[in-house]
Amino acid sequence: MSHSLRNYITLGFIACLLFSCKSTNSPKAVTETFLVSVARLDINAARNYSTRPTWDFLKVLDKSTKDLTPEQKESFLNGFKVKILGEKKLNDSTAMVRFSTTPVLLPFNELELKAEKNLEGNIKWKVNYTTLSYVEADTSIQEVMMPGVDSLEEQLELLNTPSAK
Repeated sequence: MSHSLRNYITLGFIACLLFSCKSTNSPKAVTETFLVSVARLDINAARNYSTRPTWDFLKVLDKSTKDLTPEQKESFLNGFKVKILGEKKLNDSTAMVRFSTTPVLLPFNELELKAEKNLEGNIKWKVNYTTLSYVEADTSIQEVMMPGVDSLEEQLELLNTPSAK
């Protein structure tokens, strides 16, 4: 086999590998990474994959789970799995992703994602979830991760105190 033919075959193989790699910025990939970050209570990582309105929800989550012991966190994470069930693009800048988690992490199974431009001008998909949506949903996340935590209303009041801002 000639040297140039071997180079073309190698380049073709590398191109196939690159195109077969999963995008880490697709709505599905961002949803999965966000959910895993929330399950790990890695609020900083979850913020990287979410819009500013979502940060209030993450703040409530952080406050409601701050008293979890490492053992409680670890027992929840054992066997944690995310399954992406579907994606629907509503337009160029909005997508909805359906998911399920084992064990159940959130009281809903669909997230809205928004396409945002970063400082370099690149489009990044981010989870867009508001505290209002959280209040309207069944707030069973607290019961799942730590039964007996303060009520959501008390947590929202804490967010509005000057020390929380």
